[in-house]
Order: sequence, then C-alpha cells, then structure tokens
Amino acid sequence: MKKTESQVPTAGERAEFSLTAFPGIEIGLGIADPMVDVSAKLEARHPGHLVLVQAGRFLHGYDRTAHALNRLKNYQLQLVNTSGAPHLRIGFPAGNFKQRLWSMVREFQIPYVVYLGSRTEGYTAYVSDAGGTNTSVLDAISDQIVHQVISDLVARGAVNQASTKELLANPNGPGFALKTQAQELDTHLLQDVIRMPRDLRATFGENLRACMARVMRNVFAYGQAVDKTGILHALSADIDLLKFYLTQAPRLSKLKFAFDHRAGLAVELGRLVGGLLRAGRTS
Repeated sequence: MKKTESQVPTAGERAEFSLTAFPGIEIGLGIADPMVDVSAKLEARHPGHLVLVQAGRFLHGYDRTAHALNRLKNYQLQLVNTSGAPHLRIGFPAGNFKQRLWSMVREFQIPYVVYLGSRTEGYTAYVSDAGGTNTSVLDAISDQIVHQVISDLVARGAVNQASTKELLANPNGPGFALKTQAQELDTHLLQDVIRMPRDLRATFGENLRACMARVMRNVFAYGQAVDKTGILHALSADIDLLKFYLTQAPRLSKLKFAFDHRAGLAVELGRLVGGLLRAGRTS
C-alpha cells in the first residue's frame, strides 16, 4: 500500500504511542456513507477507542467518537448517511492529523484507532495499545445519548430547511447567510495572504485569492442571477477547490495561519451552498 509521510505514523511515533497495525476490514457497499459501517466494525473490535477513518483527504469520526470530539474539542457535528439511518460525523484534514491526535492523546489519554488508505490502494488500521489509557470517555457515551443528539440535529435541520426556503425567496436580504459567511472567509484569507512569505504569496496565496475572488463574485451575482442553479454549481466547485488548497497548507513550510478556522468557514460555506441547491430542487 502506498503511504505518504504525512499520513503514516513514523517509527518513533509508533514506539512513543505503542502502535500496532493489522490489515484493513472489508468495506460494505450499497449505503450512502460506507465508512459508517467500517467505523462501527472498528469500534466493536476496539471498544472505548476513538475511531478515525480516512475518506479522501479527510479523517472522519462517527457517532460516539463524533460526540466525544464535539464535547472535548468543539468539532462541528454533521448528520450523514441516509435519512432512514442517520449518523453523527465530525471531520478534519488527514494531512495534519498527527498534530491533532497526539495532543488529544496526551491531554485525555484516550486510546484510538486510525484507519488510513483508500479503496483502490487498501487500508491499514493503526491501533494504540499503550498502558494506562482512558476508555471511560467513550464508554460513558451510550447509544441513547447518540440517538438523542441525532434527533436534536434532525429537528434543527427541519428549522434550517425552512430558513433556506426563506433565503431563496429573498436572496438580497440583509440577513443572507451565504453572503455573510463568504465575506468573513474572504476577509480572513486576505489577511492570511498579506502575511505570507513573498514566494508563497505569489504561488499558493495567488491560488487562494483567485479562487476566493470567483466565490465572492458569484455570491454577489446570485441575488440577481436568472440561472441561480448554475451560479450555485459554480460556487460549489470553487468552494471544493478552496478546501483542497486549505488541505495543502499544513504541508507547506514557512506557512503559518489558522488552518482549522479557515477550513471550518469553507466547509460551512459549502454547506450553505448545498442547502440552497437541495432546496432549489425541491421547491
């Protein structure tokens, strides 16, 4: 299996955290998010462990892990999978997962499983087996707690859907969240680019600014556009590209800015665009 340096724990890190590895579990197909089943199998095999599984350039945690990281580190919860079988999920870029994970291990002493790879190249699960680890955090999160959080998010989603319908009816209103979110992200990224070293500002920074400029243009064009769906599809593509650029940032030397915050703003912007697209199809 091909592994990159940023993804796979080094020999020193395996020794420090007492890692063991075992072959990946078969992935079930035919559901909206196949990694839900993978995570459940890993959790059953390693109760009390944080379970993080790779999906493309991101690591995802589901249900108990998602709830724990929401409480401990304030990661944003999402509802995923089919409407008939919803699950909680959190996510963050895989490229800098070691920085996040090791700090959590040191702070909370929670054991973990990290499942790295892809469908085409295969997966390997890396499991911590150090003594004195704290399984009580995950053990305290019952199925009932997870189901209650899911129910609350489903109810909140119904309210958000109604709000989205209102936004479609009045896209130029002062409370238009899409415009507010884009403006906040644009302001932060502009400040970040200004502070970059000259060589990175002329390369990576220029990519960010060009992509964000297209996002801002389409956000402001949306209110008066005849083809609103076309504008939203263009926005969605540029936001995905922007998220890709942000996942590259931790790997660039001499580049320091609040990656997590900027990525969170981009994800929220993408969620708003997705909501508008779905509402447009059902209106």
